[in-house]
Amino acid sequence: MSSGKLSNAGSYSITYNLPYSFYKFVKAYPMGEISSTAQLRLGAIEFFYQIRNVSVVCKSFKISRKSFYKWRLRYEVSGKRLSSLENISKAPKTKRETVLDFKTELDIKHIREKYIRLGKVKLQKLFKDEYGCYVSQNHISYVIQKYNLYFDPVTAKRIRSKKIKGRGHKKLRINEVNPNDYLSPTKPFFFTTDSIVLYLPYGIKRYIITAVEHEKKIAYARSYNSKSSLSAFDFLMRLSVLVDGKIAAILSDNGSEFAKYFEEACKRLNIIHIYSRVHTPKDNPVCERFNRTLQEEFMETDEYFEPYLTESNLVRANERLTEWLIFYNFKRPHQTLDYRSPFEYYHYKFFEKQKLSPMYPT
Repeated sequence: MSSGKLSNAGSYSITYNLPYSFYKFVKAYPMGEISSTAQLRLGAIEFFYQIRNVSVVCKSFKISRKSFYKWRLRYEVSGKRLSSLENISKAPKTKRETVLDFKTELDIKHIREKYIRLGKVKLQKLFKDEYGCYVSQNHISYVIQKYNLYFDPVTAKRIRSKKIKGRGHKKLRINEVNPNDYLSPTKPFFFTTDSIVLYLPYGIKRYIITAVEHEKKIAYARSYNSKSSLSAFDFLMRLSVLVDGKIAAILSDNGSEFAKYFEEACKRLNIIHIYSRVHTPKDNPVCERFNRTLQEEFMETDEYFEPYLTESNLVRANERLTEWLIFYNFKRPHQTLDYRSPFEYYHYKFFEKQKLSPMYPT
């Protein structure tokens, strides 16, 4: 038997996800300087040196024979360097280069500076009218990025950074899924959420984040000084406590407050985050209607709420809002719920047996 690094490392059991000898090897030879993928490949190779059985190695590490032979060949040809087990860049060795000549590039630059607010489609037509030749939209974009020819370079840079960060991350849209598929007896709630911006005297701005259950109409709202993802994080944690952690999914728009820390809260609470389509408020009609109800039945009638919003500490404002939410959830009749309150409807549907009237032929 070969004298690999795993020699005399111990017994192997098919019941382990990974061989016990692999864990002993990792403990004896720390591999913190390489990635977890490279550690897995090294463990498979060294385990093969011990047992000399490719089938057992592939079954225990759940890899194909082709992949194992590829890793082993690369490892041995490199002189058993650990870095050879890392993923190799898949970028092409020869990249495309622009064929735009310098004169045309300067002409595009000139016409872009002249019409700084026009897009590349309109600039393409103006370029053909003025210079009598065709230029592609990609070449126009290339010149704009090369010379940073933006009306507002700071905003353009922020938008580009946001697009780069979002590459490869596909959002789950409400028009692509059925939220009811995510509901279960242990997690029966699907909440829709939104935010309201309030403009008060002397340039004061306050924000109210709202949420309402899609079917049962159980609602929650809270006011904040800033519309940040940290505020949305706090809101979602409070909402989860309110319903005893039984939220299966939540729908929001694409606002910045529903990113970063809000997504972190969704991961912690095991909540599926669904997004509405861009500039499509009809994807979230239930919460939009609740926002109108909140403004008409509470904010426009409560004489203390707006003065409390001007305070830096929003404790008293949230106390007034909570009092109205208690009325909304426990007493206010809802037409869509057969004139029951949300909690009456929830108790009626999930805890009482519905007594259906028999149907008779007319």
